[in-house]
Amino acid sequence: MTTIHIQHWLKANQRTRVLPTDKWYLNFATSILPSVKASPLFCKEDCRTQANTAIALSMYFQDAIAQNGGWKLFTEVHRKVYGNHLPFYLPADNYVPDEINPEDIAFVLWTLKSQPGSPNQNYTLFSPYDKELLALSQTVYKLMDARFEEAPIREEASSCLWVTGTDLPDMPITPLPEVTPETKLGNLTSRCLKYSKGKPLLYFTNYKELCTFFVDILGWENKPSALLPDLEHKKEFVIYANTKGMLIAHNVAACFREAHNPMYDAKRAAAEGYDMFCQPGYCPFDLLKYGMAKGILPDVELPFPKGKEILQQNWDFIARYYLRQYYEGE
Repeated sequence: MTTIHIQHWLKANQRTRVLPTDKWYLNFATSILPSVKASPLFCKEDCRTQANTAIALSMYFQDAIAQNGGWKLFTEVHRKVYGNHLPFYLPADNYVPDEINPEDIAFVLWTLKSQPGSPNQNYTLFSPYDKELLALSQTVYKLMDARFEEAPIREEASSCLWVTGTDLPDMPITPLPEVTPETKLGNLTSRCLKYSKGKPLLYFTNYKELCTFFVDILGWENKPSALLPDLEHKKEFVIYANTKGMLIAHNVAACFREAHNPMYDAKRAAAEGYDMFCQPGYCPFDLLKYGMAKGILPDVELPFPKGKEILQQNWDFIARYYLRQYYEGE
């Protein structure tokens, strides 16, 4: 594919009506396609992926020129929620929010290489500081800068969804369901906290230990169907007792650094813990949020250079981006 058809452009923009500016930005997307194809980042991708990349970069360009649309909305909401315009990148002194910036382009490229999954589908991770990603962002920035003065202002705002693929700005940050002295506790939470002497997190090595707790402490009926049989072959459980009740997670206990957790393992936390932030359904979000708020997930990191720094500083955005409807979900 050496050209990009108007139908491809319109589909990406989620409309059928052709605007007067479409031809210019479609031609620009086609003009940067050779740079995308030549980059080690995309040279082995299929033609459709390469074209989608060029289109996404051109959509960023048209949004930056028009100062509206999906890119404008994304950066405004990110600044409101997190205090800066972008995840990952600390803007340089010459960063101008209402103009084109290499950091912006790098983030767009990151979204194209970092794909969320689902409970039954794997996700993909990519470093926002990958050298080829940063190199391509500089190349594309120079191509945009050379055409900046002639780029037309689009009359209709682009879709608010194109940047991250879902309506992330509508996902609110809610308070932790923490127990306070004034909280009226349910039966399960009360029994958990009495057993743990007030500690919200309880740890169980295997299903047998968990069942003993269910029967002896919670008073559940001692028969298989009453003891969460789906967990029979799981291990390393964490229970989070909170105002909503009792959350149970499995295979994550090694990540939580607490004195009363016998399964804590810093090496495993570093090697495996990022799944909690990236794999939908892997860990209840309230438990993840509690762990980060209390500083008891200090070892989790992403599996590339600067992975700990990136995750620890951007964990909420990363969880929001990857977990989608599981972010702040029940």
